[in-house]
Amino acid sequence: MHWLIVEDSLESRRGHWFEYLEGFCRELPKLGDEVTLLVSHRAEPLIQEQLGALAVLPESAFSKMSDGAPAWKRYARIPFHAWKTFWALRKFLKNSAALDVIFVPTVIVHHLLGWTMLVKLGILPKRARLLLFFPNLPIRKSNDAVTLDGSPTSRILRLLLLTLNAEIVNGRLLLGVETHEMKEAAEKVFGVPFIYFPHPVAPISSASSNSHLPSPLTMACYGPARHEKGSDLLVRGIVRYLEKHPEGETRFVLQWLEDFVGADGETVSLPDSLKKHPRVEIVDRFFAEGEYADRLAATQILLLPYRGSSYGLRVSRVVIEALVNGIPVVATRGTTLARQAQEHGVALHCEDEDVESLVAAIEEMEHHCEGGTVAASGRKALAQEHFSVSHFRKLL
Repeated sequence: MHWLIVEDSLESRRGHWFEYLEGFCRELPKLGDEVTLLVSHRAEPLIQEQLGALAVLPESAFSKMSDGAPAWKRYARIPFHAWKTFWALRKFLKNSAALDVIFVPTVIVHHLLGWTMLVKLGILPKRARLLLFFPNLPIRKSNDAVTLDGSPTSRILRLLLLTLNAEIVNGRLLLGVETHEMKEAAEKVFGVPFIYFPHPVAPISSASSNSHLPSPLTMACYGPARHEKGSDLLVRGIVRYLEKHPEGETRFVLQWLEDFVGADGETVSLPDSLKKHPRVEIVDRFFAEGEYADRLAATQILLLPYRGSSYGLRVSRVVIEALVNGIPVVATRGTTLARQAQEHGVALHCEDEDVESLVAAIEEMEHHCEGGTVAASGRKALAQEHFSVSHFRKLL
């Protein structure tokens, strides 16, 4: 098959886009496929060189979503970005009749409007299937009830999907999501079929687990600190744990690139007690080339107290990285992280937004880490198969 992958959000190494798309660009040719990758015209030269990407798309729409612009400006961006997407793809697709799959990994309403125009005006190659992927959708989940989040963009999104219903039903257009929970919720809210595809993550060879655990144990949370990831809860939990166990040996590693704003509007910062604690390492920068692999290899437990309000439906790449590398996790009960870890690896649950529950989970994981690590290592082969590009391709 000949794949065209279209991702304007890929402009730098920030976020997971580079690692995600690198996996497709590396693995699909091994399966006999051909890949063409289109990225933002603002993409760093490194991206163009390492992935062979063509920088022909408009600048990232995703990166502007939280820039504090007034409402009128945010909504004006939707047709503007859609129009730029339409013209960039229209020009490229003129000479791309041999395409079999057009894959758009990160779709928000700005893209969907542009792709709707491309579909309805017959711009797509006749034999190509279009896979629009939605890592997140404007759906509100409360207990077992799911509804649109009520925003104008959510209603626009639903209208566009209903407009594309004929193409969805005949299989020319596929709508992809990364969790079974999101598939069920999206079908209920939007009234059109979605397909579950796993989020492919390649294992890191140096991160293999074994039963001979080093002392002291290292528990960590990697990636930018954010409210939705429960970074404030994790900080409070580690402070509390260290107060309870001043003579303990377990050490903690936190990646904290910058402070963030919490739900109450207050800035969340690291307390000095953690910055200066001998058993805590703060990583305040992006990882250098190959450093993340070394970090995972030296980590025995990943601490992921993500908030249920943000991760009741969506996926986290970090938990999949733990599963395919045989690393046990502490995850919030009721989140997709906890469910995926329970199904494909080993997890201990903490309660949502409950610091004492998180501390208790850390203590329990500390006491049973060896058995958890052996069990996680025994399940990682199945996780690696499930969360692979080849499995993604088979499902397609």
